[in-house]
Amino acid sequence: MRLPVPFLAAACGFVLSAGLTAQERLPDVQERRLANGMRLLVVERRGLSAFHATLVFRGGRAEEPPALAGATDLLARALFGHTYPEDLETAQGPTSVDALLTQEEGLLESLRQERLRQQKDPGFAAQHTGLEENLQKVQAALRARGVSSPLDDLYLARGGRQRAEAGPDALLAETELPADAFAFWCRTEAQRLTALQLSRFAEARTELLGALRNRDSRGAALLRGAALPGHPYGRDLADHLPALEALRRSDLRAWARRACVPRRLTLILVGGAGMEAVLPLIERSFGALPAGADVEDPLPPEIPADLGDRRIQASLGGSARLLAGWRIPPRSHRDHLALRMAAQLLGGGRSGRLPLRLGEQKGLAQEATVRLGGAGARLPGLFVADLVPAEGHTLAELEAALDTEILKLQQEPISTDEWQRAVAQLEVGYLAAQDEPRSLARILGLSWAETGDWRTVGLELQRLRTLAPEAVQTAARVWLQPSHRTVAHLQQGSAGGEDPLEVAATRILKALAVARIEDLAQRERLVAEGLRQLRMLTPAERARTLKLLEAQLPAEKR
Repeated sequence: MRLPVPFLAAACGFVLSAGLTAQERLPDVQERRLANGMRLLVVERRGLSAFHATLVFRGGRAEEPPALAGATDLLARALFGHTYPEDLETAQGPTSVDALLTQEEGLLESLRQERLRQQKDPGFAAQHTGLEENLQKVQAALRARGVSSPLDDLYLARGGRQRAEAGPDALLAETELPADAFAFWCRTEAQRLTALQLSRFAEARTELLGALRNRDSRGAALLRGAALPGHPYGRDLADHLPALEALRRSDLRAWARRACVPRRLTLILVGGAGMEAVLPLIERSFGALPAGADVEDPLPPEIPADLGDRRIQASLGGSARLLAGWRIPPRSHRDHLALRMAAQLLGGGRSGRLPLRLGEQKGLAQEATVRLGGAGARLPGLFVADLVPAEGHTLAELEAALDTEILKLQQEPISTDEWQRAVAQLEVGYLAAQDEPRSLARILGLSWAETGDWRTVGLELQRLRTLAPEAVQTAARVWLQPSHRTVAHLQQGSAGGEDPLEVAATRILKALAVARIEDLAQRERLVAEGLRQLRMLTPAERARTLKLLEAQLPAEKR
Protein backbone atom coordinates (compact mmCIF):
# COMPACT_ATOMS: atom_id res chain seq x y z
CA MET A 1 0.00 0.00 0.00
CA ARG A 2 2.93 2.36 0.44
CA LEU A 3 4.64 4.58 -2.10
CA PRO A 4 7.22 7.27 -1.36
CA VAL A 5 5.37 10.29 0.01
CA PRO A 6 7.08 13.00 -2.14
CA PHE A 7 6.43 10.93 -5.25
CA LEU A 8 2.80 10.40 -4.26
CA ALA A 9 2.21 14.06 -3.60
CA ALA A 10 3.59 15.12 -6.97
CA ALA A 11 1.95 12.29 -8.87
CA CYS A 12 -1.45 12.77 -7.24
CA GLY A 13 -1.40 16.44 -8.15
CA PHE A 14 -0.56 15.58 -11.74
CA VAL A 15 -3.30 12.98 -12.04
CA LEU A 16 -5.99 15.19 -10.55
CA SER A 17 -5.03 18.31 -12.48
CA ALA A 18 -4.68 16.51 -15.81
CA GLY A 19 -8.12 14.96 -15.43
CA LEU A 20 -7.12 11.80 -17.28
CA THR A 21 -9.58 8.93 -17.15
CA ALA A 22 -8.38 5.47 -16.25
CA GLN A 23 -9.36 4.16 -19.68
CA GLU A 24 -7.08 6.69 -21.43
CA ARG A 25 -4.04 5.34 -19.56
CA LEU A 26 -4.73 1.61 -19.94
CA PRO A 27 -2.19 -0.22 -22.13
CA ASP A 28 -3.22 -1.62 -25.49
CA VAL A 29 -3.27 -5.36 -24.74
CA GLN A 30 -3.62 -7.81 -27.63
CA GLU A 31 -4.91 -11.29 -26.79
CA ARG A 32 -4.85 -14.68 -28.51
CA ARG A 33 -5.84 -18.16 -27.36
CA LEU A 34 -3.78 -21.03 -28.75
CA ALA A 35 -5.33 -24.35 -29.72
CA ASN A 36 -3.86 -26.05 -26.64
CA GLY A 37 -5.57 -23.58 -24.31
CA MET A 38 -2.67 -21.22 -23.55
CA ARG A 39 -3.46 -17.51 -23.44
CA LEU A 40 -1.08 -14.98 -24.97
CA LEU A 41 -1.18 -11.28 -24.02
CA VAL A 42 1.08 -8.87 -25.91
CA VAL A 43 1.74 -5.23 -24.99
CA GLU A 44 3.74 -3.51 -27.72
CA ARG A 45 6.05 -0.70 -26.62
CA ARG A 46 8.04 0.46 -29.58
CA GLY A 47 11.64 1.40 -29.06
CA LEU A 48 12.38 -1.10 -26.28
CA SER A 49 15.63 -2.97 -26.85
CA ALA A 50 14.61 -5.81 -24.52
CA PHE A 51 11.46 -7.80 -23.87
CA HIS A 52 9.87 -8.93 -20.64
CA ALA A 53 8.05 -12.26 -20.51
CA THR A 54 6.00 -13.57 -17.60
CA LEU A 55 4.61 -17.11 -17.46
CA VAL A 56 1.63 -17.23 -15.09
CA PHE A 57 0.39 -20.67 -14.05
CA ARG A 58 -2.98 -20.44 -12.32
CA GLY A 59 -3.35 -22.34 -9.05
CA GLY A 60 -0.37 -21.73 -6.79
CA ARG A 61 -0.18 -22.95 -3.21
CA ALA A 62 -3.97 -22.91 -2.81
CA GLU A 63 -4.37 -25.94 -5.08
CA GLU A 64 -1.62 -28.09 -3.57
CA PRO A 65 -2.91 -31.21 -1.81
CA PRO A 66 -1.60 -31.51 1.77
CA ALA A 67 0.83 -34.27 0.79
CA LEU A 68 2.42 -31.87 -1.74
CA ALA A 69 2.49 -28.73 0.43
CA GLY A 70 5.42 -26.65 -0.80
CA ALA A 71 5.34 -28.03 -4.35
CA THR A 72 4.77 -24.60 -5.92
CA ASP A 73 7.72 -23.12 -4.00
CA LEU A 74 9.91 -26.02 -5.10
CA LEU A 75 8.87 -25.56 -8.74
CA ALA A 76 9.78 -21.88 -8.52
CA ARG A 77 13.27 -22.88 -7.35
CA ALA A 78 13.92 -26.17 -9.17
CA LEU A 79 12.13 -25.59 -12.49
CA PHE A 80 12.57 -21.85 -13.05
CA GLY A 81 15.34 -20.80 -10.67
CA HIS A 82 18.08 -21.14 -13.32
CA THR A 83 18.42 -22.16 -16.95
CA TYR A 84 21.28 -24.61 -17.53
CA PRO A 85 21.81 -26.85 -20.59
CA GLU A 86 20.95 -30.05 -18.71
CA ASP A 87 17.56 -28.58 -17.73
CA LEU A 88 16.56 -28.90 -21.39
CA GLU A 89 17.84 -32.41 -22.08
CA THR A 90 15.22 -34.94 -23.15
CA ALA A 91 17.58 -37.82 -24.01
CA GLN A 92 17.10 -41.20 -22.31
CA GLY A 93 19.57 -43.93 -21.45
CA PRO A 94 21.68 -45.15 -18.51
CA THR A 95 24.04 -42.17 -18.60
CA SER A 96 21.44 -39.48 -19.32
CA VAL A 97 20.74 -36.68 -16.87
CA ASP A 98 17.29 -38.11 -16.24
CA ALA A 99 18.71 -41.54 -15.36
CA LEU A 100 21.29 -40.03 -13.01
CA LEU A 101 18.64 -37.90 -11.30
CA THR A 102 16.47 -40.99 -10.85
CA GLN A 103 19.40 -42.77 -9.19
CA GLU A 104 20.01 -39.76 -6.95
CA GLU A 105 16.34 -39.76 -5.91
CA GLY A 106 16.46 -43.43 -4.93
CA LEU A 107 19.64 -43.00 -2.87
CA LEU A 108 18.32 -39.91 -1.09
CA GLU A 109 15.11 -41.72 -0.17
CA SER A 110 17.04 -44.75 1.09
CA LEU A 111 19.20 -42.52 3.26
CA ARG A 112 16.14 -40.79 4.67
CA GLN A 113 14.52 -44.10 5.56
CA GLU A 114 17.72 -45.34 7.20
CA ARG A 115 17.92 -42.25 9.40
CA LEU A 116 14.26 -42.57 10.41
CA ARG A 117 14.81 -46.19 11.44
CA GLN A 118 17.89 -45.24 13.42
CA GLN A 119 15.96 -42.48 15.22
CA LYS A 120 13.31 -45.02 16.20
CA ASP A 121 15.81 -47.75 17.11
CA PRO A 122 19.32 -46.48 18.03
CA GLY A 123 20.57 -50.08 17.85
CA PHE A 124 19.60 -50.41 14.19
CA ALA A 125 22.63 -51.23 12.02
CA ALA A 126 22.38 -48.44 9.45
CA GLN A 127 24.06 -48.61 6.06
CA HIS A 128 24.74 -44.87 5.85
CA THR A 129 28.32 -45.14 4.67
CA GLY A 130 27.68 -47.26 1.60
CA LEU A 131 24.64 -45.23 0.57
CA GLU A 132 26.46 -41.93 1.01
CA GLU A 133 29.40 -43.16 -1.08
CA ASN A 134 27.07 -44.18 -3.91
CA LEU A 135 25.24 -40.86 -3.65
CA GLN A 136 28.53 -38.97 -3.93
CA LYS A 137 29.42 -40.90 -7.09
CA VAL A 138 26.06 -40.13 -8.71
CA GLN A 139 26.25 -36.47 -7.74
CA ALA A 140 29.79 -36.27 -9.11
CA ALA A 141 28.51 -37.66 -12.40
CA LEU A 142 25.75 -35.07 -12.38
CA ARG A 143 28.26 -32.28 -11.75
CA ALA A 144 30.35 -33.55 -14.64
CA ARG A 145 27.28 -33.22 -16.85
CA GLY A 146 26.26 -29.94 -15.28
CA VAL A 147 27.57 -26.48 -14.57
CA SER A 148 30.88 -25.27 -13.25
CA SER A 149 29.88 -21.66 -12.72
CA PRO A 150 26.73 -19.51 -12.45
CA LEU A 151 27.90 -17.90 -15.69
CA ASP A 152 26.83 -21.10 -17.47
CA ASP A 153 23.23 -20.01 -16.96
CA LEU A 154 21.96 -19.66 -20.54
CA TYR A 155 19.97 -16.49 -19.88
CA LEU A 156 22.63 -14.81 -17.77
CA ALA A 157 25.16 -15.43 -20.54
CA ARG A 158 22.94 -13.43 -22.91
CA GLY A 159 22.60 -10.47 -20.55
CA GLY A 160 19.23 -11.53 -19.22
CA ARG A 161 17.54 -11.90 -15.83
CA GLN A 162 15.24 -14.57 -14.52
CA ARG A 163 13.02 -14.70 -11.42
CA ALA A 164 10.34 -17.06 -10.18
CA GLU A 165 7.80 -16.59 -7.43
CA ALA A 166 5.36 -18.97 -5.76
CA GLY A 167 2.16 -17.31 -4.61
CA PRO A 168 -1.13 -18.45 -3.09
CA ASP A 169 -2.95 -18.15 -6.43
CA ALA A 170 -0.26 -18.54 -9.09
CA LEU A 171 3.29 -19.50 -9.99
CA LEU A 172 5.04 -16.65 -11.84
CA ALA A 173 8.23 -17.10 -13.88
CA GLU A 174 9.69 -13.84 -15.23
CA THR A 175 12.44 -13.33 -17.81
CA GLU A 176 14.05 -10.23 -19.31
CA LEU A 177 16.30 -10.62 -22.35
CA PRO A 178 17.56 -8.54 -25.30
CA ALA A 179 15.05 -8.40 -28.14
CA ASP A 180 17.25 -10.47 -30.46
CA ALA A 181 17.07 -13.42 -28.00
CA PHE A 182 13.29 -13.81 -28.30
CA ALA A 183 13.35 -16.86 -30.63
CA PHE A 184 15.93 -18.51 -28.36
CA TRP A 185 13.73 -17.84 -25.32
CA CYS A 186 10.69 -19.41 -27.00
CA ARG A 187 12.59 -22.60 -27.85
CA THR A 188 14.17 -22.77 -24.39
CA GLU A 189 10.94 -22.38 -22.43
CA ALA A 190 9.11 -24.91 -24.61
CA GLN A 191 11.97 -27.38 -24.03
CA ARG A 192 11.90 -26.69 -20.29
CA LEU A 193 8.18 -27.41 -20.06
CA THR A 194 8.59 -30.54 -22.18
CA ALA A 195 11.51 -31.98 -20.21
CA LEU A 196 10.45 -30.89 -16.68
CA GLN A 197 13.93 -32.06 -15.73
CA LEU A 198 14.13 -30.53 -12.23
CA SER A 199 17.87 -31.08 -12.28
CA ARG A 200 18.38 -28.95 -9.16
CA PHE A 201 15.61 -30.59 -7.13
CA ALA A 202 17.74 -31.83 -4.21
CA GLU A 203 19.50 -28.47 -3.90
CA ALA A 204 16.23 -26.52 -4.17
CA ARG A 205 14.57 -28.67 -1.50
CA THR A 206 17.50 -28.17 0.89
CA GLU A 207 17.35 -24.39 0.33
CA LEU A 208 13.58 -24.26 0.94
CA LEU A 209 13.81 -26.36 4.10
CA GLY A 210 16.58 -24.10 5.41
CA ALA A 211 14.60 -20.96 4.63
CA LEU A 212 11.55 -22.31 6.49
CA ARG A 213 13.57 -23.40 9.52
CA ASN A 214 15.44 -20.09 9.76
CA ARG A 215 12.44 -17.83 9.24
CA ASP A 216 12.57 -14.95 11.73
CA SER A 217 8.86 -14.74 12.51
CA ARG A 218 5.80 -16.89 11.97
CA GLY A 219 3.35 -14.23 13.12
CA ALA A 220 1.62 -13.72 9.78
CA ALA A 221 1.38 -17.49 9.26
CA LEU A 222 -0.14 -17.93 12.73
CA LEU A 223 -2.77 -15.32 11.96
CA ARG A 224 -3.65 -16.93 8.62
CA GLY A 225 -3.89 -20.37 10.19
CA ALA A 226 -6.20 -19.20 12.97
CA ALA A 227 -8.35 -16.99 10.75
CA LEU A 228 -8.68 -19.54 7.91
CA PRO A 229 -8.64 -22.95 9.64
CA GLY A 230 -8.51 -25.91 7.29
CA HIS A 231 -8.16 -23.66 4.25
CA PRO A 232 -5.13 -23.73 1.90
CA TYR A 233 -4.65 -19.98 2.46
CA GLY A 234 -4.15 -20.73 6.14
CA ARG A 235 -1.47 -23.36 5.59
CA ASP A 236 2.00 -22.75 7.05
CA LEU A 237 4.71 -24.61 5.12
CA ALA A 238 6.83 -24.73 8.27
CA ASP A 239 4.28 -27.20 9.66
CA HIS A 240 4.94 -29.54 6.72
CA LEU A 241 8.72 -29.94 6.96
CA PRO A 242 8.65 -33.76 7.31
CA ALA A 243 6.44 -34.07 4.21
CA LEU A 244 8.77 -31.73 2.31
CA GLU A 245 11.79 -33.77 3.37
CA ALA A 246 10.04 -36.90 2.09
CA LEU A 247 8.95 -35.32 -1.21
CA ARG A 248 10.70 -36.95 -4.17
CA ARG A 249 11.68 -35.51 -7.52
CA SER A 250 9.29 -37.92 -9.24
CA ASP A 251 6.43 -36.66 -7.03
CA LEU A 252 7.16 -33.05 -7.93
CA ARG A 253 7.57 -33.92 -11.60
CA ALA A 254 4.18 -35.64 -11.63
CA TRP A 255 2.62 -32.53 -10.04
CA ALA A 256 4.36 -30.27 -12.59
CA ARG A 257 2.83 -32.30 -15.44
CA ARG A 258 -0.56 -31.32 -14.07
CA ALA A 259 0.16 -27.77 -12.81
CA CYS A 260 2.43 -26.42 -15.58
CA VAL A 261 0.33 -27.12 -18.66
CA PRO A 262 -0.93 -24.71 -21.36
CA ARG A 263 -4.56 -24.77 -20.26
CA ARG A 264 -3.43 -23.26 -16.91
CA LEU A 265 -0.94 -20.82 -18.50
CA THR A 266 -1.09 -17.19 -19.55
CA LEU A 267 2.03 -15.76 -21.22
CA ILE A 268 2.42 -11.98 -21.05
CA LEU A 269 4.94 -10.27 -23.34
CA VAL A 270 5.92 -6.60 -23.04
CA GLY A 271 8.43 -5.33 -25.61
CA GLY A 272 9.05 -3.70 -28.96
CA ALA A 273 7.26 -6.37 -31.04
CA GLY A 274 3.52 -6.68 -31.62
CA MET A 275 1.25 -9.69 -31.91
CA GLU A 276 1.90 -10.26 -35.64
CA ALA A 277 5.65 -10.52 -35.06
CA VAL A 278 5.60 -12.83 -32.02
CA LEU A 279 2.65 -15.11 -32.74
CA PRO A 280 4.35 -17.39 -35.33
CA LEU A 281 7.24 -18.12 -32.94
CA ILE A 282 4.88 -18.69 -30.03
CA GLU A 283 2.74 -21.05 -32.10
CA ARG A 284 5.77 -23.13 -33.18
CA SER A 285 7.14 -23.45 -29.64
CA PHE A 286 4.45 -23.14 -26.96
CA GLY A 287 1.68 -24.12 -29.37
CA ALA A 288 3.29 -27.56 -29.79
CA LEU A 289 2.96 -28.36 -26.06
CA PRO A 290 0.18 -30.80 -25.15
CA ALA A 291 -2.76 -29.13 -23.41
CA GLY A 292 -2.68 -31.50 -20.44
CA ALA A 293 -5.51 -33.47 -18.90
CA ASP A 294 -8.74 -31.55 -18.42
CA VAL A 295 -8.84 -32.13 -14.66
CA GLU A 296 -11.38 -30.17 -12.66
CA ASP A 297 -9.72 -27.74 -10.24
CA PRO A 298 -10.13 -28.74 -6.58
CA LEU A 299 -12.61 -26.76 -4.51
CA PRO A 300 -11.17 -25.71 -1.13
CA PRO A 301 -13.49 -25.96 1.86
CA GLU A 302 -15.84 -23.07 2.49
CA ILE A 303 -15.08 -21.01 5.60
CA PRO A 304 -17.89 -18.72 6.80
CA ALA A 305 -16.80 -15.12 7.18
CA ASP A 306 -18.65 -14.87 10.50
CA LEU A 307 -16.64 -17.68 12.09
CA GLY A 308 -16.51 -15.72 15.35
CA ASP A 309 -14.03 -13.44 17.08
CA ARG A 310 -10.91 -15.61 17.36
CA ARG A 311 -7.79 -14.78 19.40
CA ILE A 312 -4.19 -15.99 19.55
CA GLN A 313 -1.48 -15.27 22.09
CA ALA A 314 2.07 -16.37 21.29
CA SER A 315 5.66 -15.53 22.10
CA LEU A 316 7.86 -15.67 19.01
CA GLY A 317 10.80 -13.48 19.94
CA GLY A 318 11.54 -10.06 18.50
CA SER A 319 9.32 -7.02 19.03
CA ALA A 320 5.77 -7.19 20.34
CA ARG A 321 3.22 -6.99 17.54
CA LEU A 322 -0.53 -6.81 17.06
CA LEU A 323 -2.07 -8.48 14.02
CA ALA A 324 -5.79 -8.23 13.30
CA GLY A 325 -7.31 -9.99 10.30
CA TRP A 326 -10.90 -9.85 9.04
CA ARG A 327 -12.23 -12.52 6.68
CA ILE A 328 -13.30 -10.77 3.47
CA PRO A 329 -14.64 -11.86 0.04
CA PRO A 330 -12.42 -12.61 -3.00
CA ARG A 331 -11.21 -10.01 -5.46
CA SER A 332 -14.06 -10.80 -7.86
CA HIS A 333 -16.65 -9.71 -5.24
CA ARG A 334 -18.29 -6.30 -5.63
CA ASP A 335 -17.14 -5.20 -2.14
CA HIS A 336 -13.45 -6.00 -2.64
CA LEU A 337 -12.53 -2.65 -4.23
CA ALA A 338 -14.40 -0.79 -1.48
CA LEU A 339 -12.37 -2.73 1.11
CA ARG A 340 -9.17 -1.86 -0.73
CA MET A 341 -10.15 1.78 -0.41
CA ALA A 342 -10.83 1.21 3.30
CA ALA A 343 -7.29 -0.19 3.63
CA GLN A 344 -5.95 2.90 1.86
CA LEU A 345 -7.82 5.24 4.18
CA LEU A 346 -6.60 3.39 7.26
CA GLY A 347 -3.01 2.61 6.29
CA GLY A 348 -2.10 4.48 3.10
CA GLY A 349 1.33 5.92 3.86
CA ARG A 350 1.89 8.67 6.43
CA SER A 351 -1.50 10.20 5.67
CA GLY A 352 -3.34 6.98 6.60
CA ARG A 353 -5.43 7.16 9.76
CA LEU A 354 -3.50 4.54 11.70
CA PRO A 355 0.04 5.92 11.07
CA LEU A 356 -1.21 9.49 11.56
CA ARG A 357 -3.49 9.11 14.58
CA LEU A 358 -1.99 6.12 16.42
CA GLY A 359 1.58 6.98 15.50
CA GLU A 360 2.22 10.70 15.13
CA GLN A 361 -0.65 12.11 17.18
CA LYS A 362 -1.10 9.64 20.06
CA GLY A 363 2.32 7.99 20.09
CA LEU A 364 0.82 4.52 20.57
CA ALA A 365 2.39 2.82 17.53
CA GLN A 366 5.82 2.98 15.97
CA GLU A 367 4.58 1.09 12.88
CA ALA A 368 1.10 0.70 11.39
CA THR A 369 0.21 -0.87 8.04
CA VAL A 370 -2.93 -2.30 6.44
CA ARG A 371 -2.96 -4.75 3.54
CA LEU A 372 -5.20 -7.02 1.47
CA GLY A 373 -4.29 -10.15 -0.45
CA GLY A 374 -1.49 -11.44 1.78
CA ALA A 375 -3.31 -14.75 2.13
CA GLY A 376 -4.62 -14.74 -1.44
CA ALA A 377 -7.37 -13.05 -3.45
CA ARG A 378 -8.90 -15.64 -5.81
CA LEU A 379 -10.73 -17.13 -2.81
CA PRO A 380 -12.00 -15.40 0.35
CA GLY A 381 -8.99 -13.92 2.13
CA LEU A 382 -7.96 -11.44 4.80
CA PHE A 383 -7.93 -7.71 5.50
CA VAL A 384 -4.95 -7.32 7.85
CA ALA A 385 -3.89 -4.52 10.21
CA ASP A 386 -0.30 -4.89 11.45
CA LEU A 387 0.83 -2.66 14.35
CA VAL A 388 3.97 -2.45 16.49
CA PRO A 389 3.50 -0.62 19.82
CA ALA A 390 5.64 2.35 20.75
CA GLU A 391 7.81 2.02 23.82
CA GLY A 392 5.76 2.07 27.03
CA HIS A 393 2.50 1.03 25.37
CA THR A 394 0.75 -2.34 25.35
CA LEU A 395 -0.90 -4.48 22.72
CA ALA A 396 -4.20 -4.08 24.55
CA GLU A 397 -3.97 -0.29 24.15
CA LEU A 398 -3.24 -0.70 20.45
CA GLU A 399 -6.15 -3.07 19.97
CA ALA A 400 -8.56 -0.65 21.67
CA ALA A 401 -7.31 2.23 19.51
CA LEU A 402 -7.61 0.11 16.36
CA ASP A 403 -11.21 -0.79 17.25
CA THR A 404 -11.97 2.91 17.68
CA GLU A 405 -10.59 3.75 14.21
CA ILE A 406 -12.56 0.93 12.59
CA LEU A 407 -15.76 2.24 14.22
CA LYS A 408 -15.01 5.79 13.05
CA LEU A 409 -14.50 4.55 9.50
CA GLN A 410 -17.83 2.73 9.64
CA GLN A 411 -19.85 5.55 11.19
CA GLU A 412 -18.34 9.01 10.68
CA PRO A 413 -18.46 10.90 7.36
CA ILE A 414 -15.24 10.82 5.32
CA SER A 415 -13.99 14.30 4.48
CA THR A 416 -13.69 15.32 0.83
CA ASP A 417 -9.95 16.05 1.11
CA GLU A 418 -9.18 12.69 2.70
CA TRP A 419 -11.29 10.86 0.12
CA GLN A 420 -9.72 12.58 -2.88
CA ARG A 421 -6.22 12.00 -1.53
CA ALA A 422 -6.88 8.27 -1.03
CA VAL A 423 -8.45 7.89 -4.48
CA ALA A 424 -5.49 9.66 -6.09
CA GLN A 425 -3.00 7.50 -4.20
CA LEU A 426 -4.69 4.29 -5.32
CA GLU A 427 -4.98 5.51 -8.89
CA VAL A 428 -1.34 6.52 -9.01
CA GLY A 429 -0.38 3.09 -7.70
CA TYR A 430 -2.36 1.44 -10.51
CA LEU A 431 -0.96 3.70 -13.20
CA ALA A 432 2.64 3.64 -11.99
CA ALA A 433 2.59 -0.16 -12.15
CA GLN A 434 1.76 0.07 -15.86
CA ASP A 435 4.86 2.13 -16.69
CA GLU A 436 7.41 -0.62 -15.98
CA PRO A 437 7.23 -3.82 -18.11
CA ARG A 438 7.73 -6.25 -15.24
CA SER A 439 5.10 -4.70 -12.97
CA LEU A 440 2.64 -4.34 -15.87
CA ALA A 441 2.99 -8.04 -16.72
CA ARG A 442 2.60 -8.89 -13.06
CA ILE A 443 -0.64 -6.98 -12.49
CA LEU A 444 -2.16 -8.37 -15.69
CA GLY A 445 -1.13 -11.90 -14.74
CA LEU A 446 -2.39 -11.72 -11.18
CA SER A 447 -5.62 -10.12 -12.37
CA TRP A 448 -6.18 -13.19 -14.56
CA ALA A 449 -5.12 -15.68 -11.87
CA GLU A 450 -7.25 -14.08 -9.15
CA THR A 451 -10.42 -13.23 -11.09
CA GLY A 452 -10.23 -15.21 -14.33
CA ASP A 453 -9.96 -12.03 -16.44
CA TRP A 454 -6.89 -9.84 -17.02
CA ARG A 455 -9.22 -6.92 -17.80
CA THR A 456 -10.19 -6.73 -14.13
CA VAL A 457 -7.32 -4.33 -13.44
CA GLY A 458 -8.79 -1.85 -15.94
CA LEU A 459 -12.32 -2.31 -14.67
CA GLU A 460 -11.13 -1.61 -11.13
CA LEU A 461 -9.57 1.64 -12.31
CA GLN A 462 -12.85 2.68 -13.91
CA ARG A 463 -14.86 1.71 -10.83
CA LEU A 464 -12.45 3.64 -8.62
CA ARG A 465 -13.55 6.85 -10.36
CA THR A 466 -17.20 6.26 -9.47
CA LEU A 467 -16.76 4.70 -6.03
CA ALA A 468 -18.58 6.61 -3.29
CA PRO A 469 -17.55 7.02 0.37
CA GLU A 470 -20.87 5.51 1.42
CA ALA A 471 -19.99 2.28 -0.42
CA VAL A 472 -16.73 2.01 1.53
CA GLN A 473 -18.50 2.57 4.84
CA THR A 474 -21.18 0.01 3.96
CA ALA A 475 -18.54 -2.60 3.07
CA ALA A 476 -16.64 -1.81 6.29
CA ARG A 477 -19.80 -2.32 8.36
CA VAL A 478 -20.52 -5.65 6.65
CA TRP A 479 -17.02 -7.16 6.69
CA LEU A 480 -14.93 -5.38 9.37
CA GLN A 481 -16.91 -6.60 12.36
CA PRO A 482 -15.85 -8.71 15.37
CA SER A 483 -17.53 -11.90 14.14
CA HIS A 484 -15.23 -11.82 11.07
CA ARG A 485 -12.06 -11.04 13.03
CA THR A 486 -9.01 -12.89 14.31
CA VAL A 487 -6.57 -11.04 16.60
CA ALA A 488 -3.02 -12.16 17.34
CA HIS A 489 -1.07 -10.77 20.31
CA LEU A 490 2.55 -11.61 19.61
CA GLN A 491 4.61 -10.92 22.70
CA GLN A 492 8.36 -10.42 22.95
CA GLY A 493 10.27 -13.66 23.50
CA SER A 494 11.25 -14.79 26.99
CA ALA A 495 14.82 -14.54 28.18
CA GLY A 496 15.53 -17.96 26.70
CA GLY A 497 13.90 -16.96 23.41
CA GLU A 498 10.97 -19.39 23.79
CA ASP A 499 7.62 -19.31 25.57
CA PRO A 500 7.72 -21.93 28.40
CA LEU A 501 4.12 -22.92 27.66
CA GLU A 502 5.01 -23.39 24.00
CA VAL A 503 7.95 -25.61 24.94
CA ALA A 504 5.80 -27.69 27.30
CA ALA A 505 3.02 -28.00 24.73
CA THR A 506 5.45 -29.20 22.06
CA ARG A 507 6.94 -31.81 24.41
CA ILE A 508 3.57 -33.18 25.52
CA LEU A 509 2.01 -33.27 22.06
CA LYS A 510 5.07 -35.01 20.58
CA ALA A 511 5.03 -37.63 23.36
CA LEU A 512 1.34 -38.33 22.74
CA ALA A 513 1.86 -38.49 18.96
CA VAL A 514 4.81 -40.92 19.25
CA ALA A 515 2.64 -43.34 21.22
CA ARG A 516 -0.20 -43.28 18.70
CA ILE A 517 1.15 -42.57 15.19
CA GLU A 518 3.85 -44.49 13.33
CA ASP A 519 4.30 -42.20 10.32
CA LEU A 520 6.64 -39.31 11.11
CA ALA A 521 5.03 -36.87 8.66
CA GLN A 522 1.53 -37.50 10.04
CA ARG A 523 2.91 -37.21 13.56
CA GLU A 524 4.44 -33.81 12.87
CA ARG A 525 1.24 -32.55 11.25
CA LEU A 526 -0.75 -33.62 14.32
CA VAL A 527 1.66 -31.79 16.64
CA ALA A 528 1.53 -28.65 14.46
CA GLU A 529 -2.29 -28.66 14.44
CA GLY A 530 -2.38 -29.15 18.22
CA LEU A 531 -0.04 -26.21 18.76
CA ARG A 532 -2.12 -24.04 16.43
CA GLN A 533 -5.28 -24.75 18.40
CA LEU A 534 -3.58 -24.19 21.77
CA ARG A 535 -2.32 -20.78 20.63
CA MET A 536 -5.92 -19.62 20.26
CA LEU A 537 -6.45 -20.04 24.01
CA THR A 538 -5.57 -17.61 26.78
CA PRO A 539 -2.44 -18.53 28.81
CA ALA A 540 -4.62 -19.77 31.70
CA GLU A 541 -6.77 -21.93 29.41
CA ARG A 542 -3.65 -23.23 27.70
CA ALA A 543 -2.07 -24.24 31.04
CA ARG A 544 -5.24 -26.12 32.10
CA THR A 545 -5.45 -27.92 28.76
CA LEU A 546 -1.79 -28.96 28.97
CA LYS A 547 -2.38 -30.49 32.40
CA LEU A 548 -5.24 -32.57 31.00
CA LEU A 549 -3.09 -33.70 28.06
CA GLU A 550 -0.11 -34.49 30.27
CA ALA A 551 -2.33 -36.70 32.46
CA GLN A 552 -2.77 -38.98 29.43
CA LEU A 553 0.98 -39.73 29.35
CA PRO A 554 2.58 -42.63 31.22
CA ALA A 555 4.10 -41.49 34.52
CA GLU A 556 7.68 -41.94 33.28
CA LYS A 557 7.11 -39.50 30.39
CA ARG A 558 5.48 -36.66 32.33
